[in-house]
Amino acid sequence: MKSFWKHLALDNGELTLIEAGLQKFVPHQMNNYRVRHEAVLHVVLDGAGIYKVNHQTYELKARDGFILKKNQQVFYTPKADQPWTIAWIGLGGKNLHHYLRNTTLANQDVYKFEEDSLAWVEMLNFIALLSNSDPTSQLDYLRAFSRLYQLLLTINHEFAVYQTRQNSYTIPEANLAEKIYEFIYENFLTNLSITQIADHFDISRNYLFKLCKEYYGQSPKNMIQELRMNQAVQLLRGSTMQVKEIASIVGYKDAFSFSKMFSKYYHYSPTQFRQMGEDIYDEMLFTIDETLRKKSFKKYY
Repeated sequence: MKSFWKHLALDNGELTLIEAGLQKFVPHQMNNYRVRHEAVLHVVLDGAGIYKVNHQTYELKARDGFILKKNQQVFYTPKADQPWTIAWIGLGGKNLHHYLRNTTLANQDVYKFEEDSLAWVEMLNFIALLSNSDPTSQLDYLRAFSRLYQLLLTINHEFAVYQTRQNSYTIPEANLAEKIYEFIYENFLTNLSITQIADHFDISRNYLFKLCKEYYGQSPKNMIQELRMNQAVQLLRGSTMQVKEIASIVGYKDAFSFSKMFSKYYHYSPTQFRQMGEDIYDEMLFTIDETLRKKSFKKYY
């Protein structure tokens, strides 16, 4: 298959095919940027390389895949002695989350195609189809979305997260509450919503709230916010990143919203917090007013 990069912008009302491409990298070629599209699925066709995201580094080789998600800061580069060839599909649309929510791709950065993987075959066939497609052709439009739904079907089979209404309600509540916390912990840096959590476990929002309050003493919103604030503290004290970068990393759409919540939570602005001495910092962490903190959740989250 020849190298190509095609901007498609095909939308059927629920899914969008944004772009597709295939490229043979040269040694020391680097990609370092913030992701603009909802999701970009990559597969390694041959060679090897490095993928860095969310402070994690992954070494990848042929038949491995990695997914770029909106607003992530990503870095990837081939290994100098065996530069990789990678292919990708950029996706979006209002229902994309619906089709990926029960797969490991929703929560993980990398994945692997086994030797007998149908998803691998579908991915390669889809990329080959898109490389020769004409976005203005009605037939190619229909072929593209037909192949996309087939790809999503095989991904849901091979990378399934088995979580249904039946096992959500029949496993012990304590275990379900623990799984909910784990899910929140793994995803709090994304644009995580209460509806997404409830949908993932196929339970009602009221039942989700009940479990979180009963087992953790907080609403799910409070749990997300506390994790975000804790992460923000570490980044403010342990890095030189700008406040707007930290705001994006911990799940805020802009620095103003982040600074407003941070100031209400800790009673200091992010800049003041970064500049304070260690003695004041230690004392402040131990004397946060819990009541005011919970009130701040309700008002600003």
